[in-house]
Amino acid sequence: MSCNLVPALACHNLHFSWGPKATLEAVEFNLPPGSLVGLLGPNGAGKTTLISLIAGLIQPANGHVHLQGQDVRILGPKARSQLGFVFQSVSLDRFMRVRDNLHFAAGLQGLSRHASEQRLEALTTVFPIADLLNRTVAGLSGGQQRLVDIARALMHNPAVLILDEPTNALDVPSSQAVWNTLKALQFDSGLTILVATHRMDEAGSCDQVVFLNQGRVHWQGTPQEALDQMPNPELTSTRAVNLTDWFLWTLDQRQTP
Repeated sequence: MSCNLVPALACHNLHFSWGPKATLEAVEFNLPPGSLVGLLGPNGAGKTTLISLIAGLIQPANGHVHLQGQDVRILGPKARSQLGFVFQSVSLDRFMRVRDNLHFAAGLQGLSRHASEQRLEALTTVFPIADLLNRTVAGLSGGQQRLVDIARALMHNPAVLILDEPTNALDVPSSQAVWNTLKALQFDSGLTILVATHRMDEAGSCDQVVFLNQGRVHWQGTPQEALDQMPNPELTSTRAVNLTDWFLWTLDQRQTP
């Protein structure tokens, strides 16, 4: 990925406050085109607020979000058509069939029924949901619901997919299915993905990680570059440092006066 390419998504000097306390301060980061970027940070760091702001659910006090070099406020509805979101809670009607949920989502984005059918057919080549289409969402497992929810966010074929802790509360096989699907989407279609996660094994699978703490972005780089920051190459004679070590060390550095 060339550093000369216009970022698929970029945040510039974003500020936001809930009441008198600043939640986001001077947030700066970017997503290279076709990259899979992990958004890391402790609870209360501002990850969900940041995603809500990018989604347009709240507005920044200052700063800008650029989508492929253009301000999303100028793009207006066109920006929403190029972004897909998966929030912590599944955004599906539990009593509707999977197929109907996906067509409904496509219709909200202006797709015709024919275009929606074509898009659904294409997605079933990546998502293992073909056998679920005629079942109601309420009858699916948590992992199946999450895969359908990601498919929902992609029905309008956005350029950027943003997910807020998509594997939270999922078991290991379901979590792996979600990540296998994300990697396949990135590889097959060049989709740009930002995923908030608490899991260091997931972060290690990303092209880059963005470290958010106390409302500020303190670092962005590859997982290996993160490990290279550690002062000691090995913690013991038998175990090399990992991203969990780096995460805790970075938190400690930021909290040390």
